[in-house]
Amino acid sequence: MKKYLFICIAALLLLALAACSSTYNDYYREGSINPPSRSVLQRRSTYRSTRSVPTPRPRPMPAPRPVPTTELAPETATMPLPTPIPAPTPIIMSTKPMEALETPAPAPTTPPQVATTTAKRELASHQTTFELSDEGRATNINKASSTINNHVVNSGETFSYNETVGPTIERRGYKEAVIFVEGEKEKGFGGGVCQVSTTLAIAADNAGMTITERHDHSRPVSYAQEGDEAATSYGGIDFKFKNEKPHPVIIHSKVEGGTITVTISEA
Repeated sequence: MKKYLFICIAALLLLALAACSSTYNDYYREGSINPPSRSVLQRRSTYRSTRSVPTPRPRPMPAPRPVPTTELAPETATMPLPTPIPAPTPIIMSTKPMEALETPAPAPTTPPQVATTTAKRELASHQTTFELSDEGRATNINKASSTINNHVVNSGETFSYNETVGPTIERRGYKEAVIFVEGEKEKGFGGGVCQVSTTLAIAADNAGMTITERHDHSRPVSYAQEGDEAATSYGGIDFKFKNEKPHPVIIHSKVEGGTITVTISEA
């Protein structure tokens, strides 16, 4: 019996010793110099047990977000309103004919301009023909005709054919053609220019110009009668007329095909 009692006391002592040792170790870890009393140890043990399971604190609920009070988005608010479509114009049927429905042309605001210049009066014109097969002669006639074209003779002025046409030489583009030398046919530069001077002489005579110098050829020609000719040779015989009209005159000369036409008109 004593043996069992001794064993129970020893066990109780061991349990008490173990408990004190655990409490001492805990206090030692906390850094105390003198071991606390039993009551302090019990309180701290109770504190550790309650601290080991912390009670979670309730988190506050987040405040609800404010609902936007704008009725329309900025894009929707600034969007332009659609343009209203106008009502169609009613079509009125008319019983008038189409000519009456046409809009009349507006009356001119300014009066029509009247030409202030009048056409120059033609005094006389004459033409002669020549053969195009003779190329040299045709070239010379064209050159002399273009030289006297649009030449103005003032009132009281004397016209000179040789001075107007100038030398009929090769350097100026004239070709060789048949010329008359003392009644004989020869080749020479400027052959054919006498037909231009003769056509001009007949037109000037018919226009009332005063002929001051004129010469016949040494033999008859096919483009004019004797007395109407105007043979010329630069540096020799010449054809001249004087304008005794109270106004200037202008010479128009042109070649079309094998025909040369000279016209005298008021300038």
